[in-house]
Amino acid sequence: MPGRSSMLCVIVLLLSMCGCAQQPAETPDVSAPTESALPEETPSPTPANPMDGIYPVATQADAEPVLEQAYEGLVPQLTFAFSDEELTLQDRSILLQNASNQVLSRRPELKYAYQLECAEGPEGTICSIQYMPYKLGYPDGIPEGAVEIHSLADLAEAADDRLGQEEIPIVIRNPELLVDDMQRVLQQAGYGYVVDTLNNDATAILAASGEFETLEQSVERIGEVKDMARTVAEQLLTDDMDDEEKLRAIYGYIVEHTAYDYRYYQDPGAMPFGSRTAYGPLAEGTAICGGFSWAFRMLCQEAGIPCWNVTGTGAGEEHMWNCALMGEEYRYFDTTWDAGITDEEQWRYFACTEAEMTQNHQWGQGQEELLHALTDTKK
Repeated sequence: MPGRSSMLCVIVLLLSMCGCAQQPAETPDVSAPTESALPEETPSPTPANPMDGIYPVATQADAEPVLEQAYEGLVPQLTFAFSDEELTLQDRSILLQNASNQVLSRRPELKYAYQLECAEGPEGTICSIQYMPYKLGYPDGIPEGAVEIHSLADLAEAADDRLGQEEIPIVIRNPELLVDDMQRVLQQAGYGYVVDTLNNDATAILAASGEFETLEQSVERIGEVKDMARTVAEQLLTDDMDDEEKLRAIYGYIVEHTAYDYRYYQDPGAMPFGSRTAYGPLAEGTAICGGFSWAFRMLCQEAGIPCWNVTGTGAGEEHMWNCALMGEEYRYFDTTWDAGITDEEQWRYFACTEAEMTQNHQWGQGQEELLHALTDTKK
């Protein structure tokens, strides 16, 4: 499995530092999760097949279907008999690890199998497999003080509710949640300043600073940006507005008061990190797509409107926009591509349907499935 540092780098590149597609040429250029009270645990599933035989293997391809079957059945141990008796334990371990990596690459829904260890056995190479406890019903007990996680949204909320805490213990009560989806939804937390990831066995959320040297400094900046968003929302929104009116007010404020930060193209080293977060639009009046998107989302939060960031590509470049609930339906919003347009009648990317938005916006990896899970209003 990749180390945490490399995972953080990938996430920062995907979210906080996403490249920004500007608008197309034809457009004018302008309730929180609660701590676990230790309710009844999910029953531990019984492996479908004990797989207690000895499996002959000569190549990586021989091992892959065996490991795949084991992961599907949550089998904890396998024994392999290698035809090449000259192979060292290290060589055999590498072959089996490569086989495992190939299986998980092809079947990412099996990534709850997070660790594989090999040892010498009397009849061959013993392969021990570790599974994330949420798939097993927490047979060794629940982490102390764990936050209950029933949905993907719960995970992002847990991270933001515990800002400043480097490790947040969690208990995942929905065994159907997929590891990749959980990692992706954590990119929705942290406001662009804190990078959140699952730990190796999904029993905790790990938090690290994305810009500043310390997590404390990042949390302090988030507090400043939240105060700015609250002040703007108090100026824009009234109690008698419906959600569409609130969304129009928020959208109009951002596109009218935020200019695109062209330093991203002309002199990226001179562009401040704040242009990638809500600080850019709310404090500086300049931003790239990440800043536009985070500002829209934070103002929606102040308005009590569910809203998510969406990452993908637009105009051939990495891009970020939003998905927010308007009435009883989720719609898509791209303030970056309407920046500078003061006439509502000319807005092209306000409250678009999915079909309309995906004509020139492309989903990032896993984003379509993630957003559909987050925005399923039938649940």
